[in-house]
Amino acid sequence: MSEPEGQRQRPSKGEAPFEFDEIFFSRTDDRGVIQSGNSIFQRVSEYPWEKLIGAPHKVIRHADMPKGFFHLFWERLKAERMVSGYVKNRSADGLHYWVYALASPLPGGGFLSVRIKPSGETFDLVAKVYAEVLKLEAEQQITPAESAELIVARLKTLGYADYEHFMASSLAEELAARDIKLGRKASERGLRFSQVAKSVNEAIAHTNALCETFNAIEAVPHNMRILASRLEASGGPIAAISSNYGSMSKEISDWVDKFILGEESAFATLRDAVSRSRMLSATARVMEEARVQFDGETGEMPDGIDRSAEKALLHEISQIYRKLADDYLHTVEREAIVFGRAVGDMKRLIAGLSTTRMMCKIESARLPDHNESLLAIIDQLDKFQSELEERLDKIGSITSTVLTAARSLEIGGTEAVQLPSGAKTEAA
Repeated sequence: MSEPEGQRQRPSKGEAPFEFDEIFFSRTDDRGVIQSGNSIFQRVSEYPWEKLIGAPHKVIRHADMPKGFFHLFWERLKAERMVSGYVKNRSADGLHYWVYALASPLPGGGFLSVRIKPSGETFDLVAKVYAEVLKLEAEQQITPAESAELIVARLKTLGYADYEHFMASSLAEELAARDIKLGRKASERGLRFSQVAKSVNEAIAHTNALCETFNAIEAVPHNMRILASRLEASGGPIAAISSNYGSMSKEISDWVDKFILGEESAFATLRDAVSRSRMLSATARVMEEARVQFDGETGEMPDGIDRSAEKALLHEISQIYRKLADDYLHTVEREAIVFGRAVGDMKRLIAGLSTTRMMCKIESARLPDHNESLLAIIDQLDKFQSELEERLDKIGSITSTVLTAARSLEIGGTEAVQLPSGAKTEAA
């Protein structure tokens, strides 16, 4: 539990006091000019209220932050999309403080940013990314847009498909780390989302391997046509088998394009819906906790700020995000069903390769002079079919797990806001 307001001693250098059990927020207009905030925001920043209200939010910006991050941040906000990330800020007395910030566009205009103290493993990695990109900004005079692209590219090397997936994963990690720091029981909803995300990542690994196997298969019809040409007149049956196999290969290719590859594929929709629901659910939790904590604050607020209105706004946004999280869960459920059926269809199509293999074996027996070449093709087909069937079985099983977990999250509903002992709690 952090010390009561007014009893904290600020150091002369280093990090400004900001505790894990604290959440602070600020609200700006469309231009990023500060309109409101809570007393923790004012205390940590060390600016008096009269210097904060009406000031641009960049008044607390730290020189260690790459410009590309803020380009990325504001591009998303201007597109009316929520955004989150690690930010190093500078207080009025020269101290610094790191936050994990969640910023959202507001229905009536302007933006709301809620911040927690970060401590997850990703925090240190991202701080290094910022330092690398900041160095490049200085040395190569790259633009903020180019810097933003570099940040996203660096995050991809850490295993994140894009910035959306980074946000969902890093926020979940920070909330789990925060619960541990505060001695709280892990969030059941957060744990279920983590399991879903893990299952989706496993499915991604298997689908990537499936595509690699399929790419290798595409050489088989070509090899069969070469063999048929060598056999001249007696190679007709092999040519026919090659043509048949080529048609099946085209069907498999079309299936992969439709259900696995591309941003509009069923699998991409499923993956993105899981990520967005996880992000929205976690953000709703943080905002509702900020509202409850704000209700118990005793620090002075500037004239003109309506505490009740600020609390109502935090609650409104948290409820909007919770509803959106549930909507995305419905999408997860729908797409998991679609993808599961598609996997079943593909398994039946792959099973058709058995006929091609049998025809090859028959021809192998009829053409002893070329038996070795044909047997090599048959071995390839055996290997590919086994790999494809194994991958599809695993993907189908994982998809069923995702579907079950998504339904449990829908049924699970909301969870209680966890605050330090003695604080008021309400449903989240």
